[in-house]
Amino acid sequence: MMLFRTGFLITVSLYVFFVGAITWSAELTAHRAIYDLRQLSGGSGSNFTNVNGKMYLDWNDVCDGWTLTQHVRLNFIGRTGQEIQNDFTFSSWESRDGNEFRYTMRSTTNDELNEQIEGRAELEEGGGGGFASFVRPEKKQVLLPPGTLFPTEHLFLTIDHAIAGEPVLTANVFSGTGDDSLNEVSAFIGRLIEPGEMVVGSSRSELSDSDSLLLLRSWPVAMAYFPYGAGDYEPEFEVHFTVMENGVSPSMDLDYGNFALRAAMEELEYHKPPDC
Repeated sequence: MMLFRTGFLITVSLYVFFVGAITWSAELTAHRAIYDLRQLSGGSGSNFTNVNGKMYLDWNDVCDGWTLTQHVRLNFIGRTGQEIQNDFTFSSWESRDGNEFRYTMRSTTNDELNEQIEGRAELEEGGGGGFASFVRPEKKQVLLPPGTLFPTEHLFLTIDHAIAGEPVLTANVFSGTGDDSLNEVSAFIGRLIEPGEMVVGSSRSELSDSDSLLLLRSWPVAMAYFPYGAGDYEPEFEVHFTVMENGVSPSMDLDYGNFALRAAMEELEYHKPPDC
């Protein structure tokens, strides 16, 4: 999911579905969540001394697929007290079979446009490769290798690995946030946290919008994002989060290298199942 020149898309919402011979183990709930963003570390070597903001995340089942809307507003406080506001908005639709993906992204700084992206991607049946076609900022086509996943299917697989007790998942993921948004993603899944245990990285106050979360199983997950094919040993971006068995994530730590943010959930609302 980066939050300001976004090459990295944070998605933590999933839903159960059936495709071909694959049955997903998870039974997860579409929802809307709002997160408070606070600086966790870093910034000392940059031109800012503090970062704070909000993140809105909406994931929904629309019968023929899933939609995702993410809006992030970050306020960077400079060394002399000046404030820079960065806004990032991303929206997408992903088909149920995981083979089609449409996406738009817009990024501004102090209401001035930085970047605008729009396009669609298609994959061949059976895990074959495909391509992403951008229409903004310019027409361009990017080849996607066999085995590429789009964000929602990647999260389905992550949760299925967690349920099965499998600790590692490595995959190529195309997020649609730019022509360089094909990443090799390594996910490391921690031990099952039984209902009633304290959620890693969270507190009861962070879960107060839904006490029912405390009755669910959860897992700590760490994801590292590497540029596809670059052979880098250091990730461009890391996210550490706790995911509940219904797909809700009450907290995330977002590490950009020179600074890190903590996202703590403030509001949670579940969507009604669609009438398909």
